[in-house]
Order: sequence, then structure tokens, then C-alpha cells
Amino acid sequence: MGFLAEAELDCLRIVNAALHIVGENEFVPQPPSQLEEDEFLRSQIRKTNIDANFRFSETSSTLDQIERIARCEDDFNTGAQNLSKAFAKLHSKTSIDGAFFIFELATDDDRVKIFSLIKFDYEKALEQVGGSGETRFRLITRAIVAGKRAVQKSALIKVVDGKANSSLSAYDRIKSNTNIGDYFAKYLDASQERSDEQLTKEVVKLVLETLTECSSLLPGNDVKAAFNRAKAHLADRTIDDDATLDAILSGADHPDDERKINRFEQCLRRKLKSFKLEGLSFKPNRTILRRPSYQRLETCEGVNILYREGAPAETIHREPTDEGGEIITICTKKVTNVRVLPENARLEVKSLLH
Repeated sequence: MGFLAEAELDCLRIVNAALHIVGENEFVPQPPSQLEEDEFLRSQIRKTNIDANFRFSETSSTLDQIERIARCEDDFNTGAQNLSKAFAKLHSKTSIDGAFFIFELATDDDRVKIFSLIKFDYEKALEQVGGSGETRFRLITRAIVAGKRAVQKSALIKVVDGKANSSLSAYDRIKSNTNIGDYFAKYLDASQERSDEQLTKEVVKLVLETLTECSSLLPGNDVKAAFNRAKAHLADRTIDDDATLDAILSGADHPDDERKINRFEQCLRRKLKSFKLEGLSFKPNRTILRRPSYQRLETCEGVNILYREGAPAETIHREPTDEGGEIITICTKKVTNVRVLPENARLEVKSLLH
């Protein structure tokens, strides 16, 4: 789903558009753009729809200008020129020249306006021209192509009743898409909401929940072994939707049954949406991925034991009995805390253990 819901994506309509060239040359304001390739541009906007991982500051001038356009306090052309001029002013000399688009989009909800900011690369392309049986090619030096790598930077902002959401979706090709470069961050006046460390923790939790929910599909129903395999798989690659699915399938010992694969994939898609991780790509925090997970024991008598996996045998020892139970021995140098928990604290501990 990403930042915009599927229903919003399906009904997006471009209401206004502006295009300005940004680069080494002096900024020249342009009139509103007349669009002939509406579907091509909407498809490019859809590709930028990743989950929000940034938040505007309360003093963001970019946010203020977008709200002024949405409330019709500034006409679109004036507001778009102001936004583009500010972007061009901050544009780094080391950045590639390109085309900076500003789109105002409508949905089926009259209260909602979507604003899309995209900076595209200029590419060289050949156009086939000619007639009367003759075929020739013409070089276009300022072409915008459809590939994802053609997008240098992008942002999606949602405005409801003239007030913009403080969270926004932003992408910068020079970074993982959970971060953006300095001048783009300064232009938006926005900061990252979740660090790569926090995102890694959430992915680990997501993977565990997915494997637990699909435990009947795992070899021996062994969630612990599958979880360890999945974490190891994630440690050495950039984490995104596909990598997370690969890790889960690796944890499940690479099933070849299409029905099982579809079950894992459907469960993962739901989890990605609920964790707001859809479309995000980031480098993992390997310390978290290699950190031993917790082992939880719960007995039929209501005793709970929580300890880190891989604890030495002299610390915790489990010995099966002939009756099918266990003798669990914990050896410690010192008990550091003994206390009676109130009812609300017991509920919190129970929630943690589950």
C-alpha cells in the first residue's frame, strides 16, 4: 500500500502540474505545464509511493507553501514557482541537472489533495521518425524515461481540509529510501522518523510474527529454527520487501509448494502494511540481527521463564522426565531482584512474554 492507499492510487487525477529545469544555470520561472502524457506521469508518481518515514518540522517553509496552494491562498503557478525556486537555490553543484516536477493531484475525496514533487534525470534517447517508407532516428537530449533509477528525488504530501499531514513519503536515490541527502532534507525541512536500527528491530519482529502465524507450514513446526535461519539470511543484504520474503522462505527451508509460498507472501504483505514498512529499503543493523533471540518457556502450572538463546548449560539446564515433563535448573551467582508484582504489572509481563 505505501503512503497512499490503493483506493487513492486508483483514482489519482493530475489537476495541475509545473516543470522547471534545475541545475547549474540560473533559475527561470516557467508557466504551468500542459500535459499530454497523463498516464505516464501518474505511473511515475505511483512508483514513488513508499511508506512514510519522514516528518516535517513545524517551521517548514515547503510545508507552508503547499498548504497555501491547497487552501487557494496562492494560485498553483505562483506557489509552484516559489517551491521550484527554493529547490533550485539549494541544488548542490555536485547534483545532476534535471527536471523538477510539482503535481497537484485529486482523489475521489474532495477534502483530500495530494502533492507530488519529483526530480527526474535527463537522459539521451532516440526517437523513431519519418514517413513514406523511410525510417530515421532523432536524438533527444532531454528525455525523461520510465525507469525507477530516473527518479533522483521525490516526496508525497497529503493535505486534508487545507492541513498537511506532518508525515510524508520521501525518496533520494543517493541514499537508502529511509534517508535523504542534506540539501533535500533542508529543502523539505524534514527529518527521519525511524532510524535503520529501529527499522531492523521492526523487521525482526515482523519476521517472527509471520513465521509464528504460519508455523504449521514450517518443517517440524519449528518457529525457533526458522526464525534463526531467516535472521541470518537478512544480515548480509539490503532489507526491502523482496529480501524479507526471501528470508521468510529461507526460514521455511525454501518450500516448493506454491500454495505454501502464497500463504507466506499473503501473511507478509499484511504485516508490511501494519508495520508501515512497505516499499522501504535500508541497510540492516547487523548487531541486532546477530543478537541471540529470547527463548520463552511457559509451564502448565503458570510458570514463565525468559532467557537469551544460547545461555550456557551451567546457567540453565533442562532435563526431560519419564512422565513427559521437565526438570528446569537455573544456576546463578546472585538473585538481583525479588518483588511482588501488582496486577497491572503482571499483565504487562504477560503481554511481553507473548
